[in-house]
Amino acid sequence: MIPMRVVETMRDGFDEPVVELWRDDEFIGMVFWDEDTAVVQIYGDDDGDVKDLDVRELLRVLDVAESIVSPYAMSDPGSVAAAGEPGDGWQDEDPATLALAEGFDHRARHRSDDGEGFFSTEDAEALIRRCDELDLAVVEMEAFELGDDQLTALAGQTLHIELDGSTPWNVFRPTANARATDTLLDWDPDPTTVVAFVIALPSGETFVA
Repeated sequence: MIPMRVVETMRDGFDEPVVELWRDDEFIGMVFWDEDTAVVQIYGDDDGDVKDLDVRELLRVLDVAESIVSPYAMSDPGSVAAAGEPGDGWQDEDPATLALAEGFDHRARHRSDDGEGFFSTEDAEALIRRCDELDLAVVEMEAFELGDDQLTALAGQTLHIELDGSTPWNVFRPTANARATDTLLDWDPDPTTVVAFVIALPSGETFVA
């Protein structure tokens, strides 16, 4: 199926921005904030017939849309800065980057002075799964031993996946994330092991988790 996309916009009758859901040039519905919850409206086609939607794709865009319309999305100002440049507001972040930061910034076992996060192997596996749901790709991983707030790189426990731009993103992303998962599962799941990530957007831009 054609991937869905989100478009933030203002609509008549709404005081705050809403997020429209589109599949190519087909309007699917919209997400908006109503009192204390995010609400989604899904529309039929021009003939009133139902639409068939990929469940995982729908959940991905709904999660991104909720992070945009929710007034609580920036309740922790530091959560986005770790995934972007310090001091940036969420307006400067890709919605998928923001959603990943909100879900995982607080789970980092250690964070460097420049904001790079280091995650337990269990959380690292969950982070890779979340990247796949958000249409993000893990392109670099490195494992470290964490002791007394000091990091020691573990020999041979690195992964680098080249972003060559020639492979379609819908092929590259799941392949990269599957390779990252397989690599992680081959590493020693010692409680002192933490993992750092570089993650790519469909645009080719990268950021550290």
